[in-house]
Amino acid sequence: MKFMAQDTPVIIIFDSGLGGTSILKEIISLNLSQQLIYVADNLNLPYGLQTKDFIENRVCDIFSSLNQHYSIEAAVIACNTATAYAANALRDKFNFPIVAMEPGIKPAISLTKNNKIGILATEGTIKSSRFISLVDRFTSDQHKICIIPGVGLVEEIENQSTSDKKLDAILLPIINELLQEEVDTLVLGCTHYPLIKNKLQKLLPDIQIVDTTEAVLKVLAGYIDQINPQGTKQDTKAILFMMSKNEETYLSKIKKLTGFSKIEQAKFVK
Repeated sequence: MKFMAQDTPVIIIFDSGLGGTSILKEIISLNLSQQLIYVADNLNLPYGLQTKDFIENRVCDIFSSLNQHYSIEAAVIACNTATAYAANALRDKFNFPIVAMEPGIKPAISLTKNNKIGILATEGTIKSSRFISLVDRFTSDQHKICIIPGVGLVEEIENQSTSDKKLDAILLPIINELLQEEVDTLVLGCTHYPLIKNKLQKLLPDIQIVDTTEAVLKVLAGYIDQINPQGTKQDTKAILFMMSKNEETYLSKIKKLTGFSKIEQAKFVK
């Protein structure tokens, strides 16, 4: 297990599992001077099936422990469901910047040509008041919104079954509904889903697919510039990774998904 000096400035990237690697991969390309720590609460995966109270308490507890052990400069909640249920509580509790994930409904509105927009998200995200408010804020009567729960998708993506028949069986009714509703723009409302974005694009060649990775990077970079305006760029140092449930293949999966080999396991904070 890897340990580090407590005063080393760090950026936390948090998710329930592998989905946040779609964000981590892009953060690596920023060549930040801060230590990156990827935290996966895979013991409680998928968050989309957990209750609001459980997620809020669990995420706050994890960050309380992290805050005791590390000098956190910023955190990315690379999980839409954790954002929906815990982002406000985290911001109330901690002083460091919290970069949260929101489904890209606003950019989808600007991209759609026929005002028919699909949103693929977890059941937990879809039920949240934060998500409902987001849809109400950016859409109007002229928009037809097709909201689809990605039941079983997170679990299959975690297994990295991006070409197997089980994943195809899960995607088939989703694809059919989007085509039937004549959707021309699809919002990916879970950080796991960009991991199969290429597959979705092949199945939906005429539909624009929106994820919010680029927007998250801009927000994070803005916070880092405010915190350390004289900060220097450098090659990303070894990333620390911690998981709440030990799985032998998890570290190799993260290396594969990010294309970054310098990832070392650290002890999960409790």
